[in-house]
Amino acid sequence: EIDTLWNDEYGNKQLTEDKKIYTGSILEHLLIQQLTAFYEVGDHNVYRLRGADWNDALDMAAEKGESVAFTCAYAGNLRILASLLHLMESATGGNSIPLLEEIQILLNDQVDMFDNVSQKKEILAEYSKSCRHNLSGKQKEYSLSALAMNLLQKASWITEHIRSQEWINLNDTEGWYNSYYDNHGRSVEGFYEGQVRMMLTGQVFSIMGNVATDEQIKKIIQSADHYLYKKEIGGYRLNTDFHELKFDMGRMFGFAYGEKENGAVFSHMAVMYANALYQRGFAKEGWKVLKSLSDTALDFDTSHIYPGIPEYFRSDGRGMYHYLTGAASWYMLTMITEVFGVRGDLGDLVIAPALMPEQYNENGQASLTMEFAGRKLEICICNPEKKLPSEYKIKTVWCDEKEMKNEQSTCVRIDRELLKKLSVKETHRIKVELM
Repeated sequence: EIDTLWNDEYGNKQLTEDKKIYTGSILEHLLIQQLTAFYEVGDHNVYRLRGADWNDALDMAAEKGESVAFTCAYAGNLRILASLLHLMESATGGNSIPLLEEIQILLNDQVDMFDNVSQKKEILAEYSKSCRHNLSGKQKEYSLSALAMNLLQKASWITEHIRSQEWINLNDTEGWYNSYYDNHGRSVEGFYEGQVRMMLTGQVFSIMGNVATDEQIKKIIQSADHYLYKKEIGGYRLNTDFHELKFDMGRMFGFAYGEKENGAVFSHMAVMYANALYQRGFAKEGWKVLKSLSDTALDFDTSHIYPGIPEYFRSDGRGMYHYLTGAASWYMLTMITEVFGVRGDLGDLVIAPALMPEQYNENGQASLTMEFAGRKLEICICNPEKKLPSEYKIKTVWCDEKEMKNEQSTCVRIDRELLKKLSVKETHRIKVELM
Protein backbone atom coordinates (compact mmCIF):
# COMPACT_ATOMS: atom_id res chain seq x y z
CA GLU A 1 0.00 0.00 0.00
CA ILE A 2 2.88 2.39 0.79
CA ASP A 3 4.51 1.52 -2.54
CA THR A 4 1.29 2.37 -4.37
CA LEU A 5 0.88 5.63 -2.44
CA TRP A 6 4.35 6.85 -3.19
CA ASN A 7 4.18 5.78 -6.85
CA ASP A 8 0.94 7.72 -7.23
CA GLU A 9 2.31 10.91 -5.66
CA TYR A 10 5.89 10.96 -6.88
CA GLY A 11 7.99 9.75 -9.75
CA ASN A 12 10.37 6.81 -9.36
CA LYS A 13 13.37 9.15 -9.03
CA GLN A 14 12.11 10.50 -5.74
CA LEU A 15 10.53 7.27 -4.51
CA THR A 16 13.47 5.64 -2.76
CA GLU A 17 14.69 8.70 -0.87
CA ASP A 18 11.22 9.86 0.20
CA LYS A 19 10.23 6.42 1.41
CA LYS A 20 13.46 6.23 3.39
CA ILE A 21 12.71 9.53 5.16
CA TYR A 22 9.06 8.54 5.74
CA THR A 23 10.01 5.13 7.13
CA GLY A 24 12.79 6.66 9.23
CA SER A 25 10.42 9.08 10.95
CA ILE A 26 8.01 6.26 11.90
CA LEU A 27 10.87 4.07 13.07
CA GLU A 28 12.36 6.94 15.05
CA HIS A 29 9.06 7.43 16.88
CA LEU A 30 8.87 3.74 17.80
CA LEU A 31 12.51 3.56 18.87
CA ILE A 32 12.26 6.60 21.15
CA GLN A 33 9.13 5.17 22.80
CA GLN A 34 10.84 1.88 23.57
CA LEU A 35 14.33 3.16 24.41
CA THR A 36 13.31 5.93 26.82
CA ALA A 37 11.21 3.41 28.75
CA PHE A 38 14.29 1.18 29.10
CA TYR A 39 15.94 3.87 31.25
CA GLU A 40 12.81 4.94 33.16
CA VAL A 41 13.22 2.45 36.03
CA GLY A 42 12.56 2.27 39.75
CA ASP A 43 14.64 0.92 42.63
CA HIS A 44 14.35 -2.68 41.40
CA ASN A 45 15.48 -1.80 37.87
CA VAL A 46 11.97 -2.40 36.60
CA TYR A 47 9.97 0.06 34.48
CA ARG A 48 8.19 2.63 36.63
CA LEU A 49 4.45 2.28 37.00
CA ARG A 50 3.85 6.04 37.19
CA GLY A 51 0.06 6.65 37.14
CA ALA A 52 -0.91 3.17 35.82
CA ASP A 53 -0.14 0.70 33.04
CA TRP A 54 -2.70 -1.54 31.28
CA ASN A 55 -4.67 -1.49 34.53
CA ASP A 56 -5.75 2.13 35.00
CA ALA A 57 -6.99 1.30 38.50
CA LEU A 58 -3.38 0.95 39.69
CA ASP A 59 -3.20 4.70 40.07
CA MET A 60 -1.75 5.25 43.55
CA ALA A 61 1.88 4.15 43.25
CA ALA A 62 3.38 6.97 41.20
CA GLU A 63 6.48 7.44 43.37
CA LYS A 64 7.88 3.94 43.91
CA GLY A 65 5.54 1.71 41.94
CA GLU A 66 7.08 -0.50 39.24
CA SER A 67 5.39 -2.62 36.57
CA VAL A 68 7.09 -5.97 36.00
CA ALA A 69 4.18 -6.82 33.70
CA PHE A 70 4.86 -3.95 31.30
CA THR A 71 8.62 -4.50 31.51
CA CYS A 72 7.96 -7.96 30.08
CA ALA A 73 5.76 -6.43 27.39
CA TYR A 74 8.50 -4.00 26.38
CA ALA A 75 11.01 -6.85 26.12
CA GLY A 76 8.67 -8.36 23.54
CA ASN A 77 8.35 -4.99 21.79
CA LEU A 78 12.13 -4.69 21.48
CA ARG A 79 12.34 -8.13 19.89
CA ILE A 80 9.59 -7.31 17.39
CA LEU A 81 11.27 -4.04 16.43
CA ALA A 82 14.58 -5.85 15.97
CA SER A 83 12.96 -8.37 13.63
CA LEU A 84 11.38 -5.54 11.64
CA LEU A 85 14.78 -3.89 11.26
CA HIS A 86 16.22 -7.12 9.87
CA LEU A 87 13.23 -7.34 7.53
CA MET A 88 13.79 -3.76 6.32
CA GLU A 89 17.38 -4.60 5.55
CA SER A 90 16.56 -7.74 3.56
CA ALA A 91 13.47 -6.33 1.81
CA THR A 92 14.92 -2.97 0.74
CA GLY A 93 18.53 -3.86 0.12
CA GLY A 94 19.54 -0.84 2.20
CA ASN A 95 21.67 -1.20 5.29
CA SER A 96 21.08 2.11 7.09
CA ILE A 97 18.41 4.64 8.02
CA PRO A 98 18.65 8.38 8.89
CA LEU A 99 17.65 9.28 12.46
CA LEU A 100 18.04 12.42 14.55
CA GLU A 101 21.46 12.33 16.19
CA GLU A 102 20.03 12.86 19.71
CA ILE A 103 18.91 9.23 19.75
CA GLN A 104 22.56 8.16 20.03
CA ILE A 105 22.39 8.80 23.79
CA LEU A 106 19.70 6.09 24.13
CA LEU A 107 21.68 3.54 22.13
CA ASN A 108 24.17 2.97 24.94
CA ASP A 109 25.33 -0.65 24.72
CA GLN A 110 27.40 -0.93 27.90
CA VAL A 111 25.89 -4.01 29.55
CA ASP A 112 27.41 -3.16 32.94
CA MET A 113 25.39 0.05 32.89
CA PHE A 114 22.14 -1.89 32.44
CA ASP A 115 22.44 -3.12 36.03
CA ASN A 116 22.95 0.37 37.42
CA VAL A 117 19.71 2.21 38.18
CA SER A 118 21.34 5.60 38.84
CA GLN A 119 23.30 5.49 35.58
CA LYS A 120 20.14 4.67 33.67
CA LYS A 121 18.41 7.67 35.16
CA GLU A 122 21.38 9.88 34.24
CA ILE A 123 21.22 8.73 30.62
CA LEU A 124 17.50 9.44 30.43
CA ALA A 125 18.05 12.88 31.97
CA GLU A 126 20.84 13.61 29.46
CA TYR A 127 18.60 12.65 26.55
CA SER A 128 15.68 14.68 27.90
CA LYS A 129 17.91 17.72 28.32
CA SER A 130 19.25 17.38 24.76
CA CYS A 131 15.79 17.77 23.26
CA ARG A 132 13.91 19.66 25.97
CA HIS A 133 13.22 22.79 23.93
CA ASN A 134 14.71 22.23 20.49
CA LEU A 135 16.23 19.48 18.40
CA SER A 136 19.46 20.05 16.52
CA GLY A 137 17.83 18.94 13.29
CA LYS A 138 20.96 17.01 12.44
CA GLN A 139 20.58 13.44 11.24
CA LYS A 140 22.94 10.53 11.28
CA GLU A 141 22.91 7.28 9.31
CA TYR A 142 22.40 4.29 11.57
CA SER A 143 23.11 0.71 10.56
CA LEU A 144 19.90 -1.34 10.59
CA SER A 145 21.71 -4.46 11.77
CA ALA A 146 23.48 -2.53 14.54
CA LEU A 147 20.18 -1.04 15.69
CA ALA A 148 18.61 -4.50 15.74
CA MET A 149 21.53 -5.87 17.77
CA ASN A 150 21.20 -2.99 20.24
CA LEU A 151 17.49 -3.71 20.79
CA LEU A 152 18.05 -7.46 21.16
CA GLN A 153 20.81 -6.80 23.68
CA LYS A 154 18.41 -4.77 25.81
CA ALA A 155 15.59 -7.32 25.40
CA SER A 156 17.92 -10.12 26.51
CA TRP A 157 19.02 -8.16 29.56
CA ILE A 158 15.40 -7.47 30.56
CA THR A 159 14.51 -11.14 30.12
CA GLU A 160 17.33 -12.43 32.30
CA HIS A 161 16.78 -9.71 34.91
CA ILE A 162 13.08 -10.51 35.27
CA ARG A 163 13.66 -14.26 35.30
CA SER A 164 16.26 -14.03 38.04
CA GLN A 165 14.49 -11.44 40.21
CA GLU A 166 10.72 -11.76 39.78
CA TRP A 167 9.97 -15.49 39.50
CA ILE A 168 8.05 -16.92 42.47
CA ASN A 169 8.69 -20.67 42.63
CA LEU A 170 6.02 -21.88 45.04
CA ASN A 171 6.60 -25.63 44.68
CA ASP A 172 7.40 -28.33 42.10
CA THR A 173 4.24 -27.67 40.08
CA GLU A 174 3.30 -24.06 40.80
CA GLY A 175 4.97 -20.71 40.23
CA TRP A 176 4.33 -17.32 38.66
CA TYR A 177 5.83 -13.89 38.10
CA ASN A 178 5.46 -10.97 40.46
CA SER A 179 3.60 -8.31 38.48
CA TYR A 180 4.26 -5.10 40.45
CA TYR A 181 6.01 -3.20 43.20
CA ASP A 182 3.83 -0.98 45.40
CA ASN A 183 4.41 2.60 46.48
CA HIS A 184 6.52 1.39 49.40
CA GLY A 185 8.80 -0.47 47.00
CA ARG A 186 7.53 -3.92 48.04
CA SER A 187 6.73 -6.78 45.70
CA VAL A 188 2.98 -7.23 45.43
CA GLU A 189 2.73 -10.98 44.86
CA GLY A 190 3.83 -14.08 46.70
CA PHE A 191 2.82 -15.81 49.93
CA TYR A 192 1.68 -13.39 52.66
CA GLU A 193 0.37 -14.39 56.10
CA GLY A 194 -0.82 -17.76 54.86
CA GLN A 195 -2.46 -16.30 51.75
CA VAL A 196 -1.39 -16.56 48.13
CA ARG A 197 -1.28 -13.26 46.24
CA MET A 198 -1.31 -13.68 42.50
CA MET A 199 -2.28 -11.42 39.60
CA LEU A 200 -3.02 -12.52 36.03
CA THR A 201 -1.46 -9.45 34.39
CA GLY A 202 2.16 -10.33 35.00
CA GLN A 203 1.60 -13.85 33.71
CA VAL A 204 0.02 -12.63 30.47
CA PHE A 205 2.82 -10.24 29.57
CA SER A 206 5.63 -12.55 30.67
CA ILE A 207 4.23 -15.26 28.38
CA MET A 208 3.43 -12.90 25.49
CA GLY A 209 6.78 -11.08 25.78
CA ASN A 210 8.72 -14.38 25.68
CA VAL A 211 10.13 -13.82 29.15
CA ALA A 212 8.54 -16.92 30.71
CA THR A 213 10.17 -20.20 29.66
CA ASP A 214 8.02 -23.16 28.54
CA GLU A 215 8.57 -24.85 31.89
CA GLN A 216 7.55 -21.69 33.72
CA ILE A 217 4.42 -21.40 31.56
CA LYS A 218 3.39 -24.88 32.68
CA LYS A 219 3.72 -23.77 36.32
CA ILE A 220 1.87 -20.52 35.62
CA ILE A 221 -1.01 -22.50 34.11
CA GLN A 222 -1.19 -24.77 37.15
CA SER A 223 -1.14 -21.75 39.47
CA ALA A 224 -3.75 -19.81 37.49
CA ASP A 225 -6.02 -22.86 37.45
CA HIS A 226 -5.57 -23.31 41.20
CA TYR A 227 -5.82 -19.74 42.48
CA LEU A 228 -7.61 -17.70 39.80
CA TYR A 229 -9.94 -19.99 37.86
CA LYS A 230 -13.65 -20.16 38.63
CA LYS A 231 -15.52 -21.70 35.72
CA GLU A 232 -19.04 -20.74 36.80
CA ILE A 233 -18.27 -16.99 36.66
CA GLY A 234 -16.37 -16.90 33.37
CA GLY A 235 -12.95 -18.36 34.10
CA TYR A 236 -9.83 -16.51 35.20
CA ARG A 237 -10.04 -13.75 37.80
CA LEU A 238 -7.72 -10.78 37.52
CA ASN A 239 -6.23 -11.44 40.99
CA THR A 240 -6.66 -13.37 44.21
CA ASP A 241 -8.24 -11.71 47.24
CA PHE A 242 -5.57 -9.59 48.96
CA HIS A 243 -7.83 -9.04 52.01
CA GLU A 244 -6.53 -5.47 52.17
CA LEU A 245 -7.43 -1.95 51.09
CA LYS A 246 -4.08 -1.67 49.39
CA PHE A 247 -4.02 2.04 48.63
CA ASP A 248 -0.29 2.06 48.06
CA MET A 249 -1.19 0.48 44.71
CA GLY A 250 -4.47 1.86 43.45
CA ARG A 251 -8.19 2.37 43.66
CA MET A 252 -8.86 -1.19 42.46
CA PHE A 253 -8.46 -2.39 46.04
CA GLY A 254 -11.30 -0.11 47.08
CA PHE A 255 -13.75 -2.23 45.10
CA ALA A 256 -15.37 -5.22 46.78
CA TYR A 257 -13.53 -8.40 45.83
CA GLY A 258 -15.03 -9.77 42.62
CA GLU A 259 -15.98 -6.33 41.30
CA LYS A 260 -14.21 -4.63 38.39
CA GLU A 261 -10.40 -4.76 38.55
CA ASN A 262 -10.35 -6.33 42.01
CA GLY A 263 -10.72 -10.01 41.31
CA ALA A 264 -13.44 -10.02 38.68
CA VAL A 265 -13.11 -12.12 35.53
CA PHE A 266 -11.89 -9.20 33.44
CA SER A 267 -12.59 -10.19 29.85
CA HIS A 268 -9.82 -8.20 28.19
CA MET A 269 -6.98 -9.66 30.26
CA ALA A 270 -8.49 -13.14 30.09
CA VAL A 271 -8.56 -13.03 26.29
CA MET A 272 -4.99 -11.72 26.23
CA TYR A 273 -4.03 -14.67 28.43
CA ALA A 274 -5.57 -16.99 25.86
CA ASN A 275 -3.79 -15.21 23.01
CA ALA A 276 -0.44 -15.44 24.80
CA LEU A 277 -0.91 -19.17 25.45
CA TYR A 278 -1.72 -19.83 21.79
CA GLN A 279 1.31 -17.83 20.68
CA ARG A 280 3.54 -20.02 22.83
CA GLY A 281 2.00 -23.31 21.65
CA PHE A 282 -0.42 -24.02 24.52
CA ALA A 283 -3.57 -24.33 22.42
CA LYS A 284 -5.52 -26.60 24.78
CA GLU A 285 -5.05 -24.22 27.69
CA GLY A 286 -5.80 -21.19 25.51
CA TRP A 287 -9.06 -22.70 24.32
CA LYS A 288 -10.10 -23.33 27.94
CA VAL A 289 -9.85 -19.57 28.57
CA LEU A 290 -11.89 -18.61 25.48
CA LYS A 291 -14.53 -21.29 26.00
CA SER A 292 -15.05 -20.36 29.66
CA LEU A 293 -15.77 -16.76 28.66
CA SER A 294 -18.14 -17.66 25.83
CA ASP A 295 -19.99 -20.34 27.82
CA THR A 296 -20.68 -17.88 30.63
CA ALA A 297 -21.71 -15.06 28.29
CA LEU A 298 -24.13 -17.40 26.46
CA ASP A 299 -25.63 -18.73 29.71
CA PHE A 300 -28.32 -16.08 30.20
CA ASP A 301 -29.39 -17.42 33.59
CA THR A 302 -25.90 -16.62 34.85
CA SER A 303 -24.73 -13.63 32.80
CA HIS A 304 -28.10 -11.85 32.32
CA ILE A 305 -26.75 -10.18 29.16
CA TYR A 306 -27.31 -10.49 25.44
CA PRO A 307 -24.61 -12.62 23.79
CA GLY A 308 -21.32 -10.75 23.70
CA ILE A 309 -18.27 -9.92 25.76
CA PRO A 310 -18.81 -7.70 28.83
CA GLU A 311 -16.08 -5.71 30.51
CA TYR A 312 -16.12 -8.21 33.35
CA PHE A 313 -18.12 -10.93 35.08
CA ARG A 314 -18.68 -10.08 38.72
CA SER A 315 -18.53 -12.53 41.63
CA ASP A 316 -21.93 -14.10 40.85
CA GLY A 317 -21.21 -14.42 37.11
CA ARG A 318 -23.32 -11.50 35.92
CA GLY A 319 -21.83 -9.70 32.90
CA MET A 320 -21.20 -6.02 33.55
CA TYR A 321 -20.68 -3.06 31.21
CA HIS A 322 -21.72 -4.73 28.01
CA TYR A 323 -20.05 -4.49 25.48
CA LEU A 324 -16.24 -4.08 25.73
CA THR A 325 -14.72 -3.45 22.32
CA GLY A 326 -11.14 -4.19 23.38
CA ALA A 327 -11.98 -7.66 24.69
CA ALA A 328 -14.27 -8.39 21.72
CA SER A 329 -11.66 -7.41 19.14
CA TRP A 330 -8.97 -9.42 20.92
CA TYR A 331 -11.33 -12.39 21.05
CA MET A 332 -11.94 -12.20 17.30
CA LEU A 333 -8.25 -11.60 16.63
CA THR A 334 -7.33 -14.68 18.67
CA MET A 335 -9.98 -16.88 17.03
CA ILE A 336 -8.88 -15.91 13.52
CA THR A 337 -5.09 -15.58 13.84
CA GLU A 338 -4.36 -18.17 16.54
CA VAL A 339 -7.21 -20.71 16.74
CA PHE A 340 -7.80 -20.95 12.97
CA GLY A 341 -4.22 -19.74 12.50
CA VAL A 342 -5.11 -17.52 9.54
CA ARG A 343 -2.95 -14.40 9.40
CA GLY A 344 -0.90 -12.18 7.15
CA ASP A 345 2.88 -12.33 7.16
CA LEU A 346 4.91 -9.95 5.01
CA GLY A 347 1.94 -9.65 2.69
CA ASP A 348 1.44 -13.40 2.24
CA LEU A 349 -1.36 -15.51 3.74
CA VAL A 350 -0.27 -18.00 6.39
CA ILE A 351 -2.54 -20.78 7.70
CA ALA A 352 -1.41 -22.64 10.82
CA PRO A 353 -4.52 -24.07 12.53
CA ALA A 354 -4.60 -24.85 16.26
CA LEU A 355 -8.22 -26.04 16.56
CA MET A 356 -9.20 -28.52 19.25
CA PRO A 357 -11.15 -31.70 18.32
CA GLU A 358 -14.45 -30.35 19.72
CA GLN A 359 -14.24 -27.28 17.48
CA TYR A 360 -14.85 -29.30 14.30
CA ASN A 361 -18.31 -30.34 13.09
CA GLU A 362 -19.43 -33.97 12.73
CA ASN A 363 -17.52 -34.21 9.44
CA GLY A 364 -14.31 -32.94 10.98
CA GLN A 365 -14.50 -29.53 9.35
CA ALA A 366 -14.27 -25.94 10.60
CA SER A 367 -14.42 -22.88 8.37
CA LEU A 368 -14.38 -19.10 8.36
CA THR A 369 -15.06 -16.46 5.73
CA MET A 370 -12.87 -13.39 5.48
CA GLU A 371 -11.18 -10.94 3.14
CA PHE A 372 -7.48 -10.94 2.39
CA ALA A 373 -5.57 -9.06 -0.30
CA GLY A 374 -8.91 -7.67 -1.45
CA ARG A 375 -10.27 -11.16 -2.14
CA LYS A 376 -13.17 -12.90 -0.41
CA LEU A 377 -12.05 -16.23 0.98
CA GLU A 378 -13.75 -19.18 2.63
CA ILE A 379 -11.07 -21.11 4.49
CA CYS A 380 -12.02 -24.65 5.46
CA ILE A 381 -9.86 -26.75 7.78
CA CYS A 382 -10.49 -30.50 7.33
CA ASN A 383 -9.48 -32.83 10.16
CA PRO A 384 -11.60 -35.99 9.73
CA GLU A 385 -9.80 -37.84 12.53
CA LYS A 386 -10.12 -34.79 14.81
CA LYS A 387 -6.51 -34.93 15.87
CA LEU A 388 -4.98 -32.49 18.37
CA PRO A 389 -2.83 -29.62 17.02
CA SER A 390 0.31 -31.38 18.27
CA GLU A 391 -0.61 -34.51 16.31
CA TYR A 392 -1.23 -33.27 12.77
CA LYS A 393 0.49 -31.76 9.77
CA ILE A 394 -0.99 -30.16 6.68
CA LYS A 395 -1.42 -32.82 3.99
CA THR A 396 -2.84 -30.93 1.00
CA VAL A 397 -4.10 -27.43 0.21
CA TRP A 398 -6.72 -26.66 -2.41
CA CYS A 399 -7.87 -23.37 -3.91
CA ASP A 400 -11.09 -23.56 -5.93
CA GLU A 401 -10.56 -27.33 -6.41
CA LYS A 402 -6.99 -26.84 -7.68
CA GLU A 403 -4.24 -28.39 -5.58
CA MET A 404 -1.53 -26.01 -4.40
CA LYS A 405 2.07 -26.75 -3.55
CA ASN A 406 2.60 -27.71 0.08
CA GLU A 407 5.56 -29.12 2.01
CA GLN A 408 3.49 -31.03 4.60
CA SER A 409 4.46 -28.91 7.59
CA THR A 410 2.36 -27.43 10.39
CA CYS A 411 1.56 -24.33 8.33
CA VAL A 412 1.04 -23.30 4.73
CA ARG A 413 2.11 -20.03 3.11
CA ILE A 414 0.21 -18.70 0.10
CA ASP A 415 1.96 -16.01 -1.92
CA ARG A 416 0.06 -12.73 -2.09
CA GLU A 417 0.64 -12.49 -5.84
CA LEU A 418 -1.21 -15.79 -6.34
CA LEU A 419 -4.19 -14.46 -4.40
CA LYS A 420 -4.22 -11.21 -6.37
CA LYS A 421 -4.72 -13.21 -9.56
CA LEU A 422 -8.07 -14.46 -8.24
CA SER A 423 -11.32 -12.75 -9.23
CA VAL A 424 -12.59 -10.02 -6.91
CA LYS A 425 -16.21 -10.81 -7.75
CA GLU A 426 -16.59 -14.22 -6.13
CA THR A 427 -15.72 -16.03 -2.91
CA HIS A 428 -12.82 -18.43 -3.29
CA ARG A 429 -12.60 -21.65 -1.27
CA ILE A 430 -9.28 -22.62 0.27
CA LYS A 431 -9.40 -26.11 1.74
CA VAL A 432 -6.65 -27.25 4.08
CA GLU A 433 -6.56 -31.02 4.67
CA LEU A 434 -4.80 -32.27 7.80
CA MET A 435 -3.24 -35.67 8.38
